[in-house]
Amino acid sequence: MSAATRLDPEAGLAPITVDWELGFQEPSTIRALAYWRSLCNGHAMPSRRDLSPRDMRGFLSHVNLVDVVPGTGNVIDYIVSLQGTHARDVFGHLAGRRLREMFPATLEQRWRNSFDLPRVAAAPVRLLTRASTVGKDWLVCEALLAPLGDRSGAVHALFWALAARVTK
Repeated sequence: MSAATRLDPEAGLAPITVDWELGFQEPSTIRALAYWRSLCNGHAMPSRRDLSPRDMRGFLSHVNLVDVVPGTGNVIDYIVSLQGTHARDVFGHLAGRRLREMFPATLEQRWRNSFDLPRVAAAPVRLLTRASTVGKDWLVCEALLAPLGDRSGAVHALFWALAARVTK
């Protein structure tokens, strides 16, 4: 995998930079990655039960959890099961809903492609884009998407830390 690639943008949407080298710039995503790594304890990924809100106090408002839900056939669905206040301020209420319930097909696929990256690779990834999904192109969004699973390597959820800031 290359250090930085771009997902194909849909018309009118900002491109998404995919960074497997994890070159985070925002303090909250840097802390979230350090925390996620600290939970690995020599394994490929931590489990969801390893997470502690108390240990995430310094960046908890930036933390979101996304459940990986098997669907019919080989289809995987994603449900935002916990949404931090920062993501709610940027995207509105996403918690408790499937992607197809929140977005039209084009946007659903864009989000699905992003969530598929760490699930399929079973590795953390940094995404960088603008909040064009909700028409807030003045916000630059840096996100950590990291897998949560079991010791066999199966991914059951995603640890999603988001930092959005106004562009200069």
